[in-house]
Amino acid sequence: MQKVSRILLLLVVGAIFMIAIGCSNQKSNQNEQSKQIEIRNKQNEQALIGIRDAAEKGKLPNQQWQVGKSTFQQIQDQIGGADNVERDSKGTHVVYEKEQLKLRLTENNQVYKLRTVESTLDNVTQTQTKEILGAPDKLRQVDEQTAFIYELNDEYRLTLLFTSSENHASIAEIAVLHKPSAEIQAVIEGMQLDEKLGQMIMMGVQGPQLDSVAKTFIQDRHVGGIILFKRNFVSVSQSLNLINELKQANANSKTPLFIGADEEGGRVTRLPKGLMKTPSNRKVGNAANGKYAYDVGELIGRKMSAFGLNMDFAPVLDVDSNSNNPVIGDRSYGNDAQLVSKAGIQQANGMTSEYVIPVVKHFPGHGDTSVDSHIDLPVITHNKERLQNVELLPFKQAIKGGVNAVMVGHLLVEAYDPKTPASFSKIIIQDLLRDELQFDGVVITDDLVMGAIVENYSIGEVGVQSIVAGGDILLVGHKYTPVNELLTALQEAINEGVITEQRINQSVERILLMKQQYEVKDIQREQVNVEELNQQTKELIKKIESGN
Repeated sequence: MQKVSRILLLLVVGAIFMIAIGCSNQKSNQNEQSKQIEIRNKQNEQALIGIRDAAEKGKLPNQQWQVGKSTFQQIQDQIGGADNVERDSKGTHVVYEKEQLKLRLTENNQVYKLRTVESTLDNVTQTQTKEILGAPDKLRQVDEQTAFIYELNDEYRLTLLFTSSENHASIAEIAVLHKPSAEIQAVIEGMQLDEKLGQMIMMGVQGPQLDSVAKTFIQDRHVGGIILFKRNFVSVSQSLNLINELKQANANSKTPLFIGADEEGGRVTRLPKGLMKTPSNRKVGNAANGKYAYDVGELIGRKMSAFGLNMDFAPVLDVDSNSNNPVIGDRSYGNDAQLVSKAGIQQANGMTSEYVIPVVKHFPGHGDTSVDSHIDLPVITHNKERLQNVELLPFKQAIKGGVNAVMVGHLLVEAYDPKTPASFSKIIIQDLLRDELQFDGVVITDDLVMGAIVENYSIGEVGVQSIVAGGDILLVGHKYTPVNELLTALQEAINEGVITEQRINQSVERILLMKQQYEVKDIQREQVNVEELNQQTKELIKKIESGN
């Protein structure tokens, strides 16, 4: 009996021991599971924070490309050709299957949206995402899936797409969007063809008041820009009224107006007589090696902005290397290409600080000519080496400095194109300016009713060729008939397949981007403080004359 009791006791003790071991193992497993969950949650937190931090800079994690900056070509250079490229009403859609990468491109093949599948986020739920990143700014349903949208800043938006609408659903896809580019694409998508063509015209107004013909061009033909001349500026109050009338006429447009003038300083000034003239470029160049160029640009920008103007066809980047030049002279900073580069860039930066768009001119260089392009077509006979080191140098430096707009002159540059003037030469606009010098901003022709054009060519044909060559805006400073001719010629070129609507979209994108960057708005001005502007001009002239 005792033996049986001992056996039973051993069995009970053994059972208790096994239970204890089981409980210990279970507790250990529970602890291990808790640790694993804690590690996974920490990894999820770090992954989500990493995604947000990258998206705040326009990027996806572990990728170098940046929306709003990177181009499709750059991505192709890195990972090769895409598996699928399709175009729809919202632009171009690109897919890389192996990389699980999807792109949205602007009309100019800039990446404005990046989407990817992120395998490390398979177990990140909606609930966890809210705990780590906070509640989304917007919720959207996409094919029975929920998208969390975070407006990170003025530039970038982060979207997280979940596998379903349930709280336990995991992340299926992440995307980062460049909001300014997306906004422009949406505007272009909503524009009719005649509205797009209108954006590519800048026209003059014939007198000091807005007449019915010019008003019709703005309201019905959707002209996107106005250039004003001395004939339009009679007095300060009248000038304000005219500019305000232009903006009012454009009230129902999808986009604001460019309103510009040739306000170079010195003898080329358009603002009314009540304002003191800004010193000429030559005086600016002579004063302490261009020391005050920024201040001059800032002052010009302040004057123009006071009237509601937003574009200046200046500074002049022509190198004055020909003493017999009948049109440039003291409009140039001097005969030293380096000085012209330095002073021109600084003056442009000064204008930009006042949200006035500088349009550098006259590409590829009007300095060494003996013919005035207002009268006839100048011919430049220098070889490419000379042109690269002198005439082109200021433009090359300005492009590197970030200038957004270039005016192309009516110049026959034999070393590059002995047959076609620069203003509508594909060799000069596309091959030289865009491809070689890497300029991706707005290209504007010089006035198409100047003698260099009207004495030798059909204005409609020139306008079409300029757009085919890579230009964006056709400038018509005088008369209304040429505006009609240009719009008609562009429409016919599209009908005949000479120009595609996609090509038109590329120019419109560049134009709208510049309007966006400079915050161009049709806001009317009530008054101009002439006394204050004149006092600032006097002080700057005193500095320049003293050279201190």
